[in-house]
Amino acid sequence: MTTESHLPADTGAARAALGPGPLTVIYDADCGVCRETVRRLRRWDHEDRFVFIPLQEAADCGRPRIEALAAEGHLAEAVHVIDEATGRVVSGGHAALAILDALPGGWLLRPWASLPPTAAAADVVYRVAARHRDRVAWLTGMRNEVSCPVPTKPASTTEH
Repeated sequence: MTTESHLPADTGAARAALGPGPLTVIYDADCGVCRETVRRLRRWDHEDRFVFIPLQEAADCGRPRIEALAAEGHLAEAVHVIDEATGRVVSGGHAALAILDALPGGWLLRPWASLPPTAAAADVVYRVAARHRDRVAWLTGMRNEVSCPVPTKPASTTEH
């Protein structure tokens, strides 16, 4: 299985490598923002391009590639998009671009997404949004869905 948590900036090639088949999106079901985002994606997914699996169920979902990815222990770090046919995995901003590309009308973004600055910007925007997900949720109308147990900063391991 090819796992690429931090892909090179060639997101257009990354999306092309994901292929036209269904894409599996691994998300945090304990996060209200993630649940609401998945709810909206399901509504927009008219071509059944996505399969959604909570990261809490990934380790024993019956899909070998996803179970292997779960065993690596990095699923809680960001959203992941997996093309199970190829084994290709993208995460963070690259996953967001892959999701946008697979949505109806996503082809309109493909020329921009293939530019290296776009991929880098997507990763930066994803990291900033993840750190401030409560504010992002409030701004996008998810005022009652902002609870998210994922820490915004890693816990300090230094003892004083």
